[in-house]
Amino acid sequence: MAQGRQGSSLTIDGFMAAPTHHQDHLHPPTGSSRWPSPATSTSQSPHFLAAFLSPSLLFALISAHPPLVSIDFLLPPATPSALMVEFVDGTFWCSITLQLQKCDPDDPIHKCFPNGMGKSVLDQADNLFNLADKKLHTFPFKDVQPCWFRLYTDTSIAKVLELLGLTSPSLQDSSLSESLKIHLDKIVSILDMALIMAGGLRREQMIHDILARLQAVSVSEEEEKEHPRKKRRVDHEPGSNHVPDSHLPADNVSIPTILFPILQMDQPPLTKFSHHIQQIRQPVVLTNIMNHWPALEKWRRTSFWLDATIGGRRLVPVEVGRSYVDDDWSQKIVPFQDFFSLYILQSTDRGSSAVTGENDQTGYLAQHDLFKQIPALRKDIATPDYCYLDAPPAEPDTPVALSKARESMKKTSHPNTIPPETRDPPDDAAADETGLGDDPQTNIWFGPAWTISPLHHDPYHNILCQVVGKKYIRLYSPQHSKKLLPRREDEPAPHVSSAGNAECTNGDVNDGEQRCETIDMSNTSQVDIAAMETSPLEDWDEVYPGINQVPYVECVLEAGQALYIPIGWWHYVRSCSVGISVSFWW
Repeated sequence: MAQGRQGSSLTIDGFMAAPTHHQDHLHPPTGSSRWPSPATSTSQSPHFLAAFLSPSLLFALISAHPPLVSIDFLLPPATPSALMVEFVDGTFWCSITLQLQKCDPDDPIHKCFPNGMGKSVLDQADNLFNLADKKLHTFPFKDVQPCWFRLYTDTSIAKVLELLGLTSPSLQDSSLSESLKIHLDKIVSILDMALIMAGGLRREQMIHDILARLQAVSVSEEEEKEHPRKKRRVDHEPGSNHVPDSHLPADNVSIPTILFPILQMDQPPLTKFSHHIQQIRQPVVLTNIMNHWPALEKWRRTSFWLDATIGGRRLVPVEVGRSYVDDDWSQKIVPFQDFFSLYILQSTDRGSSAVTGENDQTGYLAQHDLFKQIPALRKDIATPDYCYLDAPPAEPDTPVALSKARESMKKTSHPNTIPPETRDPPDDAAADETGLGDDPQTNIWFGPAWTISPLHHDPYHNILCQVVGKKYIRLYSPQHSKKLLPRREDEPAPHVSSAGNAECTNGDVNDGEQRCETIDMSNTSQVDIAAMETSPLEDWDEVYPGINQVPYVECVLEAGQALYIPIGWWHYVRSCSVGISVSFWW
């Protein structure tokens, strides 16, 4: 169930989004032989002296040019005391400062300044951030040099230090807490945009570490506020940070009668499933393979999602509109709280009318690797062992097979203003075949009833795991592709051709040149299955010649069930309730 993304340079609510990159975090050293060991008397240890220094003085010591002390000096002894707990926080922020000042010689960021950077990013964070932001707005993402992603990332972190007052020599110890309370929303937004826009290039773990500390502070403050009360307020108006401590809405909408059911297997052994995907090559519903997932219970709770997103402050990309083939479809980046309040908690008010567009549009957190953005969510799920089996290539003479024969497989296949994750280049033949690395690619799909993925196919195998709610899924064999009327390879995306779209009116393009690009939509069918569902008495053979004679299989996927979708199979997906799914592509 994929909706491939086309990389582009589009402003979204004042932000730009860009591919993510995976890089190891440069952890500070854990000790130094230049200083006495923790066993040394505290009266002789520099750690003892550092324990009494304020964060502002620690910052001044390491931010001098060159630093007056090494980061080794600032590390606490192995056995922390109550006095050291507060000191460790100061060490954390100062270590970040030192890393921003010292970039490796091979760091791409140096290419931003052929004649040398001069001052540190800490000394000119705003100006350099604006420069990087402009570069990412000016060029399509595929043409942006890594150095600008690096500069955007480092200046984002520098701006966070600035907001916290950590770049001020006159910072008082109590000011850090106060600055955090004032600027928490903005700080989270800046860091999330660094992840979404630039992938946190070479600083991904650093950003996750900062966000983890912010979440701990946020949860602690929320618990403190909630302590006098036995339960949360039952108020979920848009913009409110309070939601009922209950389950997600469970109302079902328009569950169809299943006429052509999909084969089911109950926890099939690996050998049996391998035979199925190699020889049978048909969709199959898998039962009882998710029983051990904590997500089955945890993700149903409204309070869980606010806690996991720092009180709803984390930013997420949301698709707005019925389907990505519609003219009014768009994407935007919003705080999770806004998505949650507007589209999830209020979804039952719209009900079945969502598909007609009579009320507010549907919002869908679709095809997003939220596990990479919020790593703590990963422990609530488990990659099915089936995803590590050798999978067959696309069947001969099917659209996916023909596409692979023409050119190397593209990971993006439908219009998208938020570029997909960019992984390290694969170095084996299997990865070349699928476009994915050794590990399956995970995405989350979170939305209300009537969120729709139009009839399309994908260039990889997929196990779609339903965690919350129900989804109706209809599948057609790739052998019937011609009758399903694929769209053109050079078809402008609806959101590109629609009037007033930012991609076609971006003022950053030189000489007013428009950057409207055609997008390969050939993996998406012209057949509107949603319309066929809502108007069953219509003569659809007249609209789509012969469509009623094309065989298909279908299911209503329940929470705790998974669906194997073979490579190249056409599938239409509709939520029958508020739903959360996780897809594993391999």
